[in-house]
Formats: sequence, C-alpha cells, structure tokens
Amino acid sequence: MIVALAGHVDHGKTSIVRALTGVDTDRLAEEKRRGLTIDLGFAYADIGGHRIGFVDVPGHHRFVHNMVAGIAANQYALLVVAADDGVMPQTREHLQILGLLGLGQGVVALTKIDRVGSERLDAVRAHIREAVAGSFLADADVIPLSCSAGDGIADLRQHLGRAARALAPAAAKGLFRLAIDRAFTVRGSGVVATGTVVSGHVGLNARLVLGSSGSEVRVRAIHVQNAAADRAQAGDRAALNLAGVDIATIRRGDWLMEHTLREPATRFAATLTVVEDFPRPVKHDTPTHIYHGTSHGQGRILLVRTSPVRAGEEAPVDIACEPPLHVKVGDRVVLRDQALERTLGGAVVLDLDVPARRRSAKRRQRLASIRVDAMDVTLAALARTQPADAAAFGRRWNATPDAVRSAAEARRLQWLDGCLLHAELVAETAERIRATLAAWHRSEPASEGLSAGELIPPGAEDATRLVLASLAADGSLRLAGGKYALASHHADIPAEVQRLYEAVEPMLDSMQPPSIGDIAKRLQRPFASVERELRTLPAFRLAVRISATRLYLPSRLLELADIAVGLAAKGPFTVRQFRDASGIGRNVVIEVLEYFDANGLTRRSADTRQVIGEPSAWQPR
Repeated sequence: MIVALAGHVDHGKTSIVRALTGVDTDRLAEEKRRGLTIDLGFAYADIGGHRIGFVDVPGHHRFVHNMVAGIAANQYALLVVAADDGVMPQTREHLQILGLLGLGQGVVALTKIDRVGSERLDAVRAHIREAVAGSFLADADVIPLSCSAGDGIADLRQHLGRAARALAPAAAKGLFRLAIDRAFTVRGSGVVATGTVVSGHVGLNARLVLGSSGSEVRVRAIHVQNAAADRAQAGDRAALNLAGVDIATIRRGDWLMEHTLREPATRFAATLTVVEDFPRPVKHDTPTHIYHGTSHGQGRILLVRTSPVRAGEEAPVDIACEPPLHVKVGDRVVLRDQALERTLGGAVVLDLDVPARRRSAKRRQRLASIRVDAMDVTLAALARTQPADAAAFGRRWNATPDAVRSAAEARRLQWLDGCLLHAELVAETAERIRATLAAWHRSEPASEGLSAGELIPPGAEDATRLVLASLAADGSLRLAGGKYALASHHADIPAEVQRLYEAVEPMLDSMQPPSIGDIAKRLQRPFASVERELRTLPAFRLAVRISATRLYLPSRLLELADIAVGLAAKGPFTVRQFRDASGIGRNVVIEVLEYFDANGLTRRSADTRQVIGEPSAWQPR
C-alpha cells in the first residue's frame, strides 16, 4: 500500500513519516535550512505484516505542482491537520485535489494535540468533519496524535496496518505505464527512474519507450517499495534501472510505457468538474495549468457547449495543452487557474479524437455515449455510428488486444479490415448499397454498375468502403473495372456492342489473338476509332484487355492459366517453358504472364514464376 500525505504547510506531514519509518524525507539542503518540504519525499516501513510506502508532499501553495506529482488514484490518503491551526486553505485545496485525482479511501491525522486544550481539540475535530463532509473522507477515522510526545502514533500505525490488509491490490489491467517523478544515476548501475505504476505490469528485460521522445529503453533491474523485485505492477512505487537512456534525457513529468501506447496529445476531450468554491464561471478559451501524472503544463479550456461552466457543474470540454500530454481515456487531470493560483477543477479524459467541428450535434452525441467505466458499452456505441479502428481504440483506452477483442465479442461487433462495426451499422450500410445498386440497375440496365465514389454518401465514407469491400469479398457484389454491381446483375449488351463483338470474336478466338492495330487493319478502319470501340468489350466481360495492345477471350485466358498451373505443379517455370507449352510467341507470352502476375495468378521471382493462391478460384478480370 502507498500512503499519500496531504495538508497545509507545517502541519506535521514530514514528522509523521519520520515517526512511522525513521526516515527524514526532507532530503534537500534548502528543505532542512527552511524547515519546509519543497519536493516529494519517500519512505517505507513494514507495518502490520505489509510493506507500506509513504509519499510526503509539500504543503505550501507555491509547490502545489510538486504535491500533485506525488498523488495517484490507487493510493491511500493521509490528510494532516494541526490542532493549533485547524483547517487551513491548503488543507481544503489538497482535499479537493485528492478527490479530483480519484482517491477513494483514507484517514485524517489530527496533529500537535499537545499544544492545545480539550475544547480546542473538540472544535478542530468538528471543523475537520465539516471540511470533509461530502468528500471521500466523510466517514474517515480522525486520529489525534503528537509526533513530539509520541501520543497516537501507535494508533495510526495500527490503522494503516488494518487498511493495508483490507485494501485490495490494484488490478494490473492494461499495458504498462509509469509516471516518472525522479531520475538519477547509481554508481555501477546507471540510470534509475522512479514513480508510481499507473497500469499494467513490467518485468526484467522488458522493452519500454520514453513518452517524450519515443526512445527505447530496457529494464535491467526493478525495486518495488524499496526492495528488489522481478516485477512491478499497477499501484506499486517502483524504481527501474534502465539501459539505453542518458540521465540528461529523462526527467520528472515523463512517462515509461509500452511502445504501442505512445500517442502524445495536444488536444483531448474530457468531462470537466469545477470545484464548488471556484469564484467565477469557466468561459470558453480559459487559460489553465494542467497537471497529469507527474507532468505540469499549460493549456486552454475549450467549451463544447455554448454557456460557461459554473462552480459545482460538470460539462464536456476540449483541453488544448503544451507540451503534449500522454493521456489515456479515464485518466484524471487537475486544472488550476492561472490568475487566481487556486484549483479550478478536475477532468476525466473522454476521447483523444478532437475533430474540426468540435461543437456539432454529432460530436456532442459521441461524447455523451462514452462511459470510461464500461469499455464494451462505449465501443459498441461508437461502432454504431462509425467504424472503430481496433488498434487506435486499444491504444487510447490503454487496453490490450485481448481486452478489445473480448469487448467486441461481448457486444457482437463485426471485424472488417481491422475495424469494428456494430452489426446494425453493417446491415444498414449493406442494405443502402444494395438498394442504390438495384435502383441503378433498373434505370440503367446497360451499365456495369457504380463506382465507390458514387455509392458513398457524405459522412459515411469509412463504413461504406469497409462494407463494400466485405460484400465484394463474399460474392454479394461484383467488382469489375472499378464498378460495383449486384452479383445477380448482368448488363444488357447494346446492339452496337453485340455487332462489334460478333465482328471481332473470330479474330480473338485464338491462343495468340492479333493486336488491336492488326484488328483495325483487318477491319480496314482507323486505329483510333477501333481502339475506342473495343474498350466496350471488357466493360461487358466479353473480352479481357491484358495489355495496352491486346485483348483475349476469357475462355482462352483460362486455357493459358491451366497451362501455367500444369507447369507450376513441377516447380517454378520460365518464359521459355511457358512459350513452348502454349505455342505462342515470346512477346505475347510476356504480355500474358505479366497479366497473370498483376491479377494474382502467378508471382515472378527473378527469371521464374510460380502459381499462388487457389488456382481453381482464379478468374480473368
């Protein structure tokens, strides 16, 4: 269990850690000189049979950015309030931040009880209850203690031991992510990065990347809760000894993660919650400080709705940030006002896709359908309106491929070329395509069909292309010459095309038909007009154009394909072998074989060819 301390400056957080662990977490010279915690401090102790880590955070308002860097959602909160001061401004802000970051359990330490009388103690206790009312600490124990006298320390120790026993370990869901809070070098070992494991797990020799640069590193050694380990998982405070990185390129605010997760975001959608005591409405384009994990940047709040967001309200917003943040859906960020230097609110990341039309009704509907606590429900809702790229969805939700697959199966989604579509969307799109083609075939019976561009309505491009390809693959549609048609449709052959075919069919009915130029000579007509008219034969599948200069009857091409299959049964064959077996000239052989290569019957390797795929299913086209 990791315990995160919080509270106003000089209320005794560091003294509590020292009393429980024997470690002075104020390690900086300036901290010792000023008697003030400035940066994060860490200490560990075995309590109640459990290894417990403590994160000591600064209490001064000038160092809130360091305080936020030490907090993670799966930690146990220890809110510290001094009996002589009582609840102070930073007590309230720290409590707000703990809640905004998703902490759900904790305890309150009422310190310095040796400095006040019983009446003051009762008054401060009542004040604490008032301050925590409505928060996750509303029913938390309040333990009075004095670090200088030692009173109450045993009670706090017992409480933490019970909490560690009762606290379920964090599920190691998703892929590995660690928010770096410190980086340093150890003589003989090299670079060490420490932080809280946000998700997943990591083992020795794992390959990770730095979020800032994408540079690959290797995990040489692992410490968890300050003890050597061979694995670290979600909820652990871990120190990773890294190979492949220089200390100058790694710093607080960076991330270590699986390489498939890296997707720096300069804009993302989130649900904004404005704290109850924020003094003014949050308007569009409000500048803000953004805290995510251990990182701190600046950005702007871009409203999706038209009206401002008032204190205590929730609303979907877009957040623009600089530098980019490594957020995932469900992550929490804390927002502080630039001008007032106080917490504005928090936000839960909803989506990393921010379109140009941010405020459209379709966009608002999309954001409203996202449930960060139910990936399968959200995936089904998104796939109902447009295809969901499975890899991108998994990356943005930090979900393993198996988790995405399970969510898709639970909601009976269909896979089309790496994308997930709701069965209703597939059915509706297929029905629209069939209806459009049927109407076209009725009105233009001589036409071979419609192109993809003619079948795709605005706003449905991705779904239509995927369903078109699927219908063509399963034989429901026929694709020829870039035109889609219903499989049952056969274009009526115009009389002039039929006459042309009857005139040239005897010439083409050969294993080596004449070139288009020779056909024009035999017909005693200009080449240009004959060439133009002959283009209609492939459109009605009466002939196949295998090159710029030659047409073949489909039946003759199938005969030549059978020859290629027979030769390939004995091994790769050459142009000469095909020429000898077919009895046609070398130049025409090359045209035929290049046509076979381009249309998936054969594959060339150096000077030989082999038949690929399923020859019996191959058809000229």
